[in-house]
Amino acid sequence: MKNRIMFLLSILLGVILLISTTAATGLAPRFQTDNPNPPDTVVKIIFIHHSTGENWLTDGYGNLGKTLDQNNYFVSDTNYGWGPNSIGDRTDIPDWMEWFRSADTPDYMTALFTEYGQHSSYTRTLIDPGGENEIIMFKSCFPNSALEGSPTDPPDPSPGLTVGHAKYVYNHILEYFRAHPEKLFVVITAPPLSDGTYAANARAFNNWLVYHWLYENNYTQSNVAVFDFYNVLTYSTYHHRFFNGDVQHLFGNINTLYYPSGDDHPSIAGSRKATADFVPLLNVYYRRWKAGAVNIAIKSNRVLDGWVLESAETSNAGGSLNSTASTFRLGDDAQNRQYRAILSFNTSILPDDAVILSVMLKIRRSTLVGTEPFNTHGVLRVDFKLGAYNGSSALEAADFQAVATQPGVTTFNKIHVMQWHNAMLKSANYNLINLTGLTQVRLRFSTDDNNDSGADYRLFCSGDSAYKPVWWITYYDP
Repeated sequence: MKNRIMFLLSILLGVILLISTTAATGLAPRFQTDNPNPPDTVVKIIFIHHSTGENWLTDGYGNLGKTLDQNNYFVSDTNYGWGPNSIGDRTDIPDWMEWFRSADTPDYMTALFTEYGQHSSYTRTLIDPGGENEIIMFKSCFPNSALEGSPTDPPDPSPGLTVGHAKYVYNHILEYFRAHPEKLFVVITAPPLSDGTYAANARAFNNWLVYHWLYENNYTQSNVAVFDFYNVLTYSTYHHRFFNGDVQHLFGNINTLYYPSGDDHPSIAGSRKATADFVPLLNVYYRRWKAGAVNIAIKSNRVLDGWVLESAETSNAGGSLNSTASTFRLGDDAQNRQYRAILSFNTSILPDDAVILSVMLKIRRSTLVGTEPFNTHGVLRVDFKLGAYNGSSALEAADFQAVATQPGVTTFNKIHVMQWHNAMLKSANYNLINLTGLTQVRLRFSTDDNNDSGADYRLFCSGDSAYKPVWWITYYDP
């Protein structure tokens, strides 16, 4: 195990280096500018739903309608029997193709954008400001959490309530959203079931919507947002909200309904929890959209990234390395030496005055050797470097122990989404993104080895592969 004193000294040196580097380059810290406060003027919103959504909106139950009203939203909704061809009857996941990608879509959208009626019982005190609905919320009901197939199934055009077809549907309706940047489309995930038969599939699909859907489609606009209603209802400590200055998505391995009401309709308590999480988050999404925020993918540099293996078990110094393989290694080898990885990103492609709103680092898992280090080696940490480790952008053995600008800034979730592990950067650390040059990160498990004299490491796709590590960043240019 490594010397704790050396680690603490590296943190102190990193803080000093961060201050000096920032002063030398003239970079201004880029703190979170997300605003969870209500819109400044009345905004028209419409919600497509059935019974669960009706309960959620209703005064005395979920109180969503009243709470949105208090946040300057003029709320309307659809329900059973609504609209041309009674399209309101059909809100299962496959039905969104009819709503947003069919020959009847123009008629449905004209009716939806100009619908100002109430089809549920909720307080509406605001005066209609005129014009069309700006925000379109839509949700499928809980039977849509019975998705067949497997959690990692790819998009599949074959009809059916499956993981693969659900992904296919959402990928295709995204094209309508892309063509209408003047509207904000908010996906509300389907609530969970009490039956756990397909619960793992539902969790995987909804995590895909939150973490991977927009990236997979290279969707650069900010007019599409996801609220994980499903996740909020699966456990008391699971959330999707704006909390302490950041968007927070807390989830785990509990995938069934935690808030039953005698059947699979969420209870009053669950619905009100969802309201408390959702409304400030909606405010954040709305303000991002109005600010003209965009998403950008910045992929790692294949020439500069790779892995470094420790020279000896307790040396805390680099030995051998590899910068050309299509994978990098994290864990330990048969001599209990730790593997670390260096990833390099040209973050100077961001505007010099970019206001960063969200930063997610994504790495794709590959094969496993020995035991799973996510289970035996602690958490997978990210050390940040403004510029290059050890003063050189090329991979070097000394990068293993080189001082980071700030070590252990964030960690990866051990639960993967379509083979991708994701790490979210907190807003207080956005100043670690170098807007004028290179940003390097070092990846390492918090426990250097498990002392079993066996090779135990996970391989991940490097910049030399088709699945490069990537920053998925949301920002706007003021």
